[in-house]
Amino acid sequence: MKKIISLLLCAILLCGCSALAETAGEKSDLVTIDINGRFRLQGILPEGYRFSITSQSDLAMEGVFSSADPAAPEMSLYISFNEIYANVQRLNDLSEEELELIRQGFAEDNDVSFDMAETSLGTKLLVVRETGADRDFLDFYSIYLGHEIELKLVSNNEASGFALTDAQMQMCIKLLSDMDFVPVE
Repeated sequence: MKKIISLLLCAILLCGCSALAETAGEKSDLVTIDINGRFRLQGILPEGYRFSITSQSDLAMEGVFSSADPAAPEMSLYISFNEIYANVQRLNDLSEEELELIRQGFAEDNDVSFDMAETSLGTKLLVVRETGADRDFLDFYSIYLGHEIELKLVSNNEASGFALTDAQMQMCIKLLSDMDFVPVE
């Protein structure tokens, strides 16, 4: 009888632990925004971060991912619907000439270099890295369903000379990989 009770208790404990593990990485609603239609933005916040909207209009939304840790990098998110890309599903769908025009726009104000990356779902990201005298930043740019998405990462760590790390870059790619646009009916 003791063995049966022990086995039942172990089974209950395992079920409880697996339920906790499933909810630990679940996506949550970050914000509901009205840009060319109403939708919820869902995602998984990086550990220690919170999200808040700094401005919103019918055409764009800007928000900040911030941490209580003063040395943690700040991330700003900008999403806007662009009529030029209304029929573009993802950045992947643009030609090299169209990508070059986007690169030129980023190079107007800063000395930058460009790389390409991908989310875990295969959506291309244009990675813009500041290379000049300004404070280092990484800008992740993409297009999804006609919306331009820009996630900018800026170091707050004075001890590192405001340098950005590969781990911080991967944090941004994961954040964008986990982000969903969910239409609101």
